[in-house]
Amino acid sequence: MLTDRVNGEQREVDILVTALAGGYTVQLGIEVISWTRPADTPWIEKMRAKHDNLPTDKLVLVSESGFYEPARRKAEFYGIEVLTLEEANAADWPLIATLTATGAFEVMTISFEVAGILQKDDDSREQISIPLEASFSTPEGPVTIDQFVRSILDRQDVRNVLRQNISSDQPHDFWFSYSHPNGLWRCEEVERVGQLTELRVGLKILNSASPVRFASGKFRSVPFVSGNSTSGKPIQFVLARNPDGSSSGYLIDDSGVRTLSAKTVTK
Repeated sequence: MLTDRVNGEQREVDILVTALAGGYTVQLGIEVISWTRPADTPWIEKMRAKHDNLPTDKLVLVSESGFYEPARRKAEFYGIEVLTLEEANAADWPLIATLTATGAFEVMTISFEVAGILQKDDDSREQISIPLEASFSTPEGPVTIDQFVRSILDRQDVRNVLRQNISSDQPHDFWFSYSHPNGLWRCEEVERVGQLTELRVGLKILNSASPVRFASGKFRSVPFVSGNSTSGKPIQFVLARNPDGSSSGYLIDDSGVRTLSAKTVTK
C-alpha cells in the first residue's frame, strides 16, 4: 500500500520492488493483469495516471496476454516498461533498478601500459617496458600481463577507489604499483637477467554517463537489458545475465564496438 500524494489515500500496487542502487533507494511499481486479450491503451493510461501521484520511480506493466501495438507505443512514449509474464519472470531487476536510480548508463574506459623494475643479478636495477602480450606461468596455466592487470582492475574495491577520484567526461591519469615479498617473475633476456620485483601500471581513464532509455527482455532463455542514449553522444548497449550471475554484452558508441562485463568496459 502506497500513499497518494494528492489526497493521502492508500493505494494498492500489485508488486513493489525496493532496491538500493547507486546510493539511492529506488521503488519500482509493477502492475499485472491476466486478461484473455492483450492489454490496451486505456489500461496504460489508467496505470500512468495512478502512479503519477504515487512515490514510485518507475512503472512496469505486465500482461499475461501481451500488449496491443498502440498500447506499447503509448507506454514507450511515457517511459513505461511493458513486459509479458515470461519476460517479467526473467527480468534483471537489480540492473533495472540501477539504471532507474541513475537515469544514465555510465561507462568507464580504461587503457594502460605496464613497466617493471628489474633487480639484476649484478645488483643493479632497471625499469623496463613490459608488452601486454607477455605471459607468465601460474598453477592455472599461462596468463598474459594484459589479463593479469585486468584481473586487478576488475576488483570492485579498485573500481570504487577509481570512481571516487574521477569526474565524468574528463580524462584522468593514475598509476599503481604491484609487488610481492618473494619477487614476481624471473627474467632471462640477454643483458637483462634477474628478478622482476615490481610492476608499475599507468592508467588513462575516461568516465562518461549518458541518459538512456532501456528495456528488458529474453532471448533464447537468457534475460537481457538493452538501451540507447536519449541525448548527447549516441550510444547503444545490450547486457545479458551470465549463468554465474555476472553480466556481459556490447556497447556501440563513436569509439566503435566495445565489450562490456558487469560494470566494466574494456577496449
